[in-house]
Amino acid sequence: MIFSLFAPTIDEVKLILDDHDIPMNKQSDGTFLCSVNNISDGDHRYKFQISKKGWIFSTSIDIMDPYATKYDPEEQFGYITIKNGKKYNNEFNWQYDHIQLPENKELILYELYVADFSKNGQFSGVIDKLDYLSELGINAIELMPIMGSQGKEHDWGYLPRHFFCLKSTYGSINDLKLLVDKCHQRKIRVFLDCVFNHSDKECPLALIDRNYWYYKGKHHPDDPYWWGPEFNYEFEDKNLHIKPAVKFVTDVMKYWIKEFHLDGVRFDAAKQMDNYDILRHLDLIGRSIYPFKPFFSQAEYVPERKDLCKEYGGPVDTCWSSSFHESLRCFLAFKKDQIDKLENLANLKYIFSSKNFVNYLSCHDNERLLHDIGKKDSDAFIKMETAIILLFTSTGIPMIRQGEELGDDRELGNNQVEKSCFPMPWNLLEKDFNIHLLNTFKHLIKLRHTNKSLQEDQMKFFYEDNQNKILCYYRGINLVVITHFDKMPKIKYIIGNFPQNGIWIDYITNEQVLVDDINNLTLDLLPFESRLYIKQT
Repeated sequence: MIFSLFAPTIDEVKLILDDHDIPMNKQSDGTFLCSVNNISDGDHRYKFQISKKGWIFSTSIDIMDPYATKYDPEEQFGYITIKNGKKYNNEFNWQYDHIQLPENKELILYELYVADFSKNGQFSGVIDKLDYLSELGINAIELMPIMGSQGKEHDWGYLPRHFFCLKSTYGSINDLKLLVDKCHQRKIRVFLDCVFNHSDKECPLALIDRNYWYYKGKHHPDDPYWWGPEFNYEFEDKNLHIKPAVKFVTDVMKYWIKEFHLDGVRFDAAKQMDNYDILRHLDLIGRSIYPFKPFFSQAEYVPERKDLCKEYGGPVDTCWSSSFHESLRCFLAFKKDQIDKLENLANLKYIFSSKNFVNYLSCHDNERLLHDIGKKDSDAFIKMETAIILLFTSTGIPMIRQGEELGDDRELGNNQVEKSCFPMPWNLLEKDFNIHLLNTFKHLIKLRHTNKSLQEDQMKFFYEDNQNKILCYYRGINLVVITHFDKMPKIKYIIGNFPQNGIWIDYITNEQVLVDDINNLTLDLLPFESRLYIKQT
């Protein structure tokens, strides 16, 4: 069996296989190789000892294989399994690859953190709840990072160390494959949140030669956000004619998409990556592996940019819209840092009609909207109902953060949030408020699936009252949304310029209203109440 390590700036490498030290030979392309015969069947641990010679003394350290797919997080050994004298790759019988999955424009995402969503903190626990997710109506789960990270039992995974490994507490390779297969059985796509901007400082690549794969210092010295060594996608080794960081991350991308049949990715910290070429390259790699399947690429860039999106010549399908979340937080929770947006509705018109973005009420990076609203009463429910209506009737792709549909309002806080456990609060469904909230999510998700105009890009604003903070739009001439962002109720208020006269049905209450012959609707509106009307046909 051949062991290899690419380390062109290193002088000497030994393979440490179980208790044996085996010298490796350096090739002209910078790869160290050795052949080991007669390895017994079973699991074997291994790592490399690398040495670099100096004028006065040499340094030697032990590192894990950057390409290891199984590891011991405590002792930092990689593992290989030998069967019949050869390296054993996990065999898995994919049963549902033939299932036709939803197209990108049909997507409803669910951001999922395995450690908190699953009762046992593992992939198997997520599988146990797939029927719940299917009943909710979502058709894509977005897994927060699952690559091998710092070794803490509970962390979000945004500081990856071992890019080809699963986080050890989540389960086995086949556990993840089974999760993906079971999702596909239910026509649920699976996306992976990928961190390709940086790594943990103890990543094997950083230990081999930090300056070979990463920037020597901060990529952007003035950027306050810095999490660890940042990949340098611009550096080219002129002798070997390769870009080391591009080569490594390309291999990572190929492995996860091919091995686990994933349906798309989110590129974390795209603003800090600041390299559209690598995003475009990785997007092309991702969709080339299974070209017969739909593929979906997203970028996190705060604030969002249209020129990241393919329609405007960018590298990815969509960009996360932090503005959608912030605007609703501003209007419904009165956050002072966003108070300037209260002066007019122009920002909302732009945000609700931006078609290339992923919209959300909250995500892992911010507090839940219900927490920001600050209470759980009838007024809070009206605000949440308004937010839900807007989430599922705006253009773009809607995303739910896990637990949001249950009415989770726990404070995330800023003190080592990655160490804090927030298990799914299933007990909230013992309360009427939370049951009603969950049913509202289900009701609007169903509408999103059945009303095809909500999957298209067209949105027409037909009425605007800046003073009373009322904004109306339609998605197709048979679906109208009336939004009201004022704390004062409106009595016998007249909405003009309706797209059609006649009988309309309130989608939430099932009540009928009459739009008169001059296309006016007279109605009462509670503070922050929205209405969603469907034309009776």
